[in-house]
Amino acid sequence: MGAASIIEYVRNDELSEEIVVSMRINGLPPESRRDELTRYVNHSHTARVEDLADVFGVSSMTIHRDLDVLASEGRLERIRGGARAITARLAERDVRLRRHLNAHIKKQLANTAAQLIEPGSVIALDDSTTVGELGPHLESRRPSTVITHSLALMNSVATHPGIALVGLGGQYYAETDSFLGSVVVEQAQRLTADAVFVSTTAIKNQSLLHPDAEAALTKQALLKTGGRKILIIDSSKFEGSGLYHVMGLEEFDDIVIDKQLAPALLANLESLQLNIHLADTSPKD
Repeated sequence: MGAASIIEYVRNDELSEEIVVSMRINGLPPESRRDELTRYVNHSHTARVEDLADVFGVSSMTIHRDLDVLASEGRLERIRGGARAITARLAERDVRLRRHLNAHIKKQLANTAAQLIEPGSVIALDDSTTVGELGPHLESRRPSTVITHSLALMNSVATHPGIALVGLGGQYYAETDSFLGSVVVEQAQRLTADAVFVSTTAIKNQSLLHPDAEAALTKQALLKTGGRKILIIDSSKFEGSGLYHVMGLEEFDDIVIDKQLAPALLANLESLQLNIHLADTSPKD
């Protein structure tokens, strides 16, 4: 095996903050060091370059370079003299940040959701970063056609000549890397899919919510194309906040969610008689 790296965190009740109590780093390569840097800053919320250099045993210049790379990838936010963690609110405004937020959980949810893609079927995929993780599974699952308004998914599907692509175009929004609005809605209304996969930012009162009006309308239109409606979402989105109603949970056929969902919330889902698919999102050794 390669270089070892262990970071342990405990709660200091007197200071009411999480602190690092032990760390072992033996010649980590840059990519692994940056992973640990991200984890460190996520726990401490903010960190100064000098402190990071001391903790990781490298120069301040190296830390500056690492933080620049991590900021360009959307994994951290650069601030004067250091970096701070990406908050959920900030991440929702920028697709670069959302792709890194809970990335492991999204991949595991997609692994489970991909099994619901029937070979030869017509599927519709929304522009959420969670649904976007289905892209690498499309070649093996072999749908006949993919309908999407996500530019990233369009580019992914275009590399598979055996899968037909129907791209929904309109006003392009860089912050979501997708097309949204009335033109996309009108195009979706002319289409039919066997199954549609969506995610959203919040679920409350057994309804899907989203903070952006045009995104909510676009998701609604996409959902209406599908005979089988499939929601992919991680448990942290429950009881979240959102301004615009997308659709009630009772209108879905399937929900793919992680096993960390609270028992009471799982019981509520079961009462709706949905097909519930639980994904194991625990970290792998």
